[in-house]
Amino acid sequence: MQTLILGSLLAWVILTSTFLHSKANFQTFFNPEGLIIVVGGTIAILLITSKKEELFGFFRLVKNLIIKKTRERKTKEILIECTKTFEKGKMPSETGHVFLDKALGWLQAGLRGKELEKLLEDGARLEIERDHNNAQVLANLAKYPPALGMVGTVFGIIAIFNGLGTADGQKSIGVNLAFAMTATLYGLIVANFIVSPLSELLAQAATHEEIELAMIVEIVKLWADKQPAFFVQEHIELYNVA
Repeated sequence: MQTLILGSLLAWVILTSTFLHSKANFQTFFNPEGLIIVVGGTIAILLITSKKEELFGFFRLVKNLIIKKTRERKTKEILIECTKTFEKGKMPSETGHVFLDKALGWLQAGLRGKELEKLLEDGARLEIERDHNNAQVLANLAKYPPALGMVGTVFGIIAIFNGLGTADGQKSIGVNLAFAMTATLYGLIVANFIVSPLSELLAQAATHEEIELAMIVEIVKLWADKQPAFFVQEHIELYNVA
């Protein structure tokens, strides 16, 4: 993930350097109408093509991506605390982790063996599928900004053709055409420098969630088998997301 972030930053440095060293002035690249079409249209398509649950899941993945290391450490600490509680012969209270609390509820209900294993694995599988579907929201969105950019460019070209009948329109055709093409540029930038890298990061966040759930499933099985606390804690530390 660190290399992906570094690569994205490098891409933005290259893009910015190209802009700064361009012979065209700032006004050439500034097209507020094209920006509205590309950015506003992308947001509108995101709302149109996504369910409310997917959007909430998408923002949850973004939050988990930002606090990934802290979250991972917290989950491990919770599991270790629960292990110490089990060692004392007590049942842990609610932890705040939704899936882990479900698993503790199943343990408290007396489920063991194949029944517990099936609930754990099916529950984790459904959570994983939801996470990957939420991450796929941006991957599907990446194809739209370039098309929206072309829409903005077509609007601009139509305006150019409309002005060809006037003397001013003919004199400024080069400037106006460059202005129109900026909409396509915006679409390419949004798709390739923002949406696609972020979708890759979210896919990795979903994979991190998958590993975290796998850790919880395995540890709950060890609790159910009443394995020694030291063995369980060492098993917890084996899990790591780079």
